[in-house]
Amino acid sequence: MTHKCEAVIDLNSIKDNYKIACSLAPDSKSIAVIKADAYGHGAVQVTKALEGITSAFAVAIIDEAIELRDAGITKMILVMEGVDGVEDLKCAAKNELSVVVHNESQLLDLENASLPNPVNVWLKVDTGMHRLGIEPNKVEDAVTRLRASRNCNPSLVVCTHLASSEDIHSKITDKQINKFDSYVSNLNVIESIANSGAILGSPSSHRDWNRPGYLIYGYTPFEDDREKIYGLKPAMTLKSEVIAIREILAGETVGYGGRWTAKDRSIIATVAIGYADGYPRHAVNGTPTLVNGKIAPLVGAVSMDMITVDITNVGEVKIGDQVVLWGPNLSVNHVAKLSSTIGYELMTGLTRRVTRRYLK
Repeated sequence: MTHKCEAVIDLNSIKDNYKIACSLAPDSKSIAVIKADAYGHGAVQVTKALEGITSAFAVAIIDEAIELRDAGITKMILVMEGVDGVEDLKCAAKNELSVVVHNESQLLDLENASLPNPVNVWLKVDTGMHRLGIEPNKVEDAVTRLRASRNCNPSLVVCTHLASSEDIHSKITDKQINKFDSYVSNLNVIESIANSGAILGSPSSHRDWNRPGYLIYGYTPFEDDREKIYGLKPAMTLKSEVIAIREILAGETVGYGGRWTAKDRSIIATVAIGYADGYPRHAVNGTPTLVNGKIAPLVGAVSMDMITVDITNVGEVKIGDQVVLWGPNLSVNHVAKLSSTIGYELMTGLTRRVTRRYLK
């Protein structure tokens, strides 16, 4: 018997969401972020779907970029963590990859390497995230050195990453943008600041390049679900099937540790998905699923391979009926909140047991 769990990916929705990202900042170019296997949606398939409407892609590490080159992707690919060491730098040059430079070691490697051809460089500045990036007071010197290097193409980009763009009331975003401007605005470089949250909520961050990620898969990073306001369409539907049905009496418990107790006679369906597939183990009792389109709450602990849901009020249900865990009618952000995590983690955490099926 084959595993019942699959993620159905609507590639047209991804294309529509990317177009929305572009329309929100019409004076900017938008680099489609497809790191982490396109946030769990399948990097090669998503990139091929977007290749006709975008001029560039961004990944986290060089291995992700090489996978796309091997798949025949010829558009610009940016490696956002940059590369470690001269050999990776040579690989980047050979494969015509753009690289982020975010520390002195990477800058020295670029200056001293013997490369087959120059590379496009994005110089990253730490304006307050305190994760990657050179110090702002060193950006001018770094720009001067890169412009003097035979290994750097003239089209130099200076970028930063925002720490709190998902909070539209936070003052941190404005502080970061102001710091970026105070050190970069007079350097005559190409600029990039905005991620998904800033594209949606901070127009002053829109620069030459924006970097939409989460929103092209149909979601916003904001706590309140605003997808419908912007016309975004969740592209992934995670679904499985009912594999068993049983009736239990009031007072009986369900699952490991008896975490849920029936208050009345109840009908329980067992669904073929668990934390080994990427469904969150910390989902609380009451987390919604959709059985035949109707809400059926999670009851009992999430197991490695199965969950149990209460279908008492769903109507007629039989073995083999469809169960949706998240999708257009059940936000992954909502499921994530009830699991003490974020939608990013749920989508990127799907395992290889989950089949991807693509709608084109």
